[in-house]
Amino acid sequence: MRAVVLDTNALMMPYQYGINIEKELTRLLGICRIIVPRTVVEEIEKLSEGEGKIGRAAKLGLSIIKKRGFRLMETENVGDDGVLETAIKMDAAILTNDKELKNKARELNLPIIYLRGGTRLEMEEIL
Repeated sequence: MRAVVLDTNALMMPYQYGINIEKELTRLLGICRIIVPRTVVEEIEKLSEGEGKIGRAAKLGLSIIKKRGFRLMETENVGDDGVLETAIKMDAAILTNDKELKNKARELNLPIIYLRGGTRLEMEEIL
């Protein structure tokens, strides 16, 4: 079974683009385990306290984590480094649209899943 690590912006995709990330991941990979680093949960909790689109997107992302029961993982690192640490430990792909995180993941030869055309997920091939 394939594993996918979500970063903060991946959890905000459902609000921002109306995309069902679970359905899209299943279409792309089949059954997979979805993992959220605890550091991402902390970041999205802080964002959910805000107003406007970011706050609403974060609130929906947080509710998805709770309702769907995604696997939460502790990390030694925070931010992007916590996402990368989790992906390496779990031999997982990373779902993100964050340019900097994608570049770091490429350097580590980690599979990257990203939003294409605002409507579907696509996986970047590792060369």
